[in-house]
Amino acid sequence: MGSMTRVRAYSFSPTQAYKITKAAMNMLTAQWAMALESEGFTVLAITPGWLKTDLGSQNADLLVEVGVESVKKIILDAKTSDNGKFRNIQVHGWEKDKVDGSNYYEGEEVPW
Repeated sequence: MGSMTRVRAYSFSPTQAYKITKAAMNMLTAQWAMALESEGFTVLAITPGWLKTDLGSQNADLLVEVGVESVKKIILDAKTSDNGKFRNIQVHGWEKDKVDGSNYYEGEEVPW
């Protein structure tokens, strides 16, 4: 929701404050990635997907456990080349060509 590239895709949601905080976290990720790169750190943002939580509701796509395991995999597999990137989780069966809707989870880099 904080992606400037996908601003029109999320126009259905009237949650401006939420979107602004997401955009701020994206910038903070980019700033920390640059600042800590020389010390060997890899800093990246990861979207856990639309999860069945109080915020996401029971209409969401994924169970919390699926989001957690998918985020853990990205963290454990991260390389220095991932520094400063924004990544989506990867969930089998939720590839773009297999879902009817705007949410898909292919593990791709998300455009800022």
